[in-house]
Amino acid sequence: MNNTPSHSAPVWFWIVAGTALLWNLMGCVIFLSEVFALESNIETWTEPQKEWARSTPKWIYVLFAISVTSGVAGSIFLLLRQKLSTPLFSVSFAAVLVQMTYTMLIAGGLKVMGPSGAVMPTVVVVLGLTWLLFSLFSERKEWLDAKRAKP
Repeated sequence: MNNTPSHSAPVWFWIVAGTALLWNLMGCVIFLSEVFALESNIETWTEPQKEWARSTPKWIYVLFAISVTSGVAGSIFLLLRQKLSTPLFSVSFAAVLVQMTYTMLIAGGLKVMGPSGAVMPTVVVVLGLTWLLFSLFSERKEWLDAKRAKP
């Protein structure tokens, strides 16, 4: 049985997969910035915004870490044309969805930050879903395989 993908991936596959990796690497940088430089990041915010940011529970940062690391791993496996990208993007998307739902809706982020504060969380959720759907699409197109694939 042949374990390599039966179809070669088009050039735009590589562009999307590379973009996913860059996006998720930027997410890692933002995570590190929020964890290690929160106070300097929020010094220009209003007092209610600062209080909201400081009250973020630790488990949200755990979800954030899970989201970005599984997103980076999913992107790498996508570039390697392996099906493992799909479950990794599933974990990343689930973590992002819970994180953003809690911070923006349950913890009152939308109220404190205003409608413009919802822009980036919305982009993050939409792109998380996009990477997951793209991985599923790539599987259906047989661009991915469970075994190691050659690009």
